[in-house]
Amino acid sequence: MYLAYEAGLDLVQVSSANPPVTKIMDYGKYRYAQGKLESRQKVKSKGPEIKEIRISLKIDHHDLNVKAMLAQRFLKDGDKVKVAVKLIGREMMFQERVRKVLEDFQKISGGEFEGSIERMGSRFSTILVPAKNIPAENKK
Repeated sequence: MYLAYEAGLDLVQVSSANPPVTKIMDYGKYRYAQGKLESRQKVKSKGPEIKEIRISLKIDHHDLNVKAMLAQRFLKDGDKVKVAVKLIGREMMFQERVRKVLEDFQKISGGEFEGSIERMGSRFSTILVPAKNIPAENKK
């Protein structure tokens, strides 16, 4: 304890063995370094995010292509893409067309459906994941 006091540092118990193992160090610097190390590990362990793309039932073919290109970029980065279609007013009569729009979107974007199309009120959604089987011509 006297040596730690003389050096202006802290006496930290490393192990509670018999006799206790201690170390003379600056505890504030040690905690700061541990926090930085944990934050770096947290950033590296980041898993895939879920990005959301909203489209409507009356979407034009070109607009669908633009949204699909955005989804391709997300899928290429390893993220999942949630595609949502919201039906407004009388569009609720055309619920069967939602499946066609989502399947067209899936074909253009090149992803695969993770599950089935879910309905929550007037909103239909599904999740696309990166395709496992990449065609030979796209492997460059």
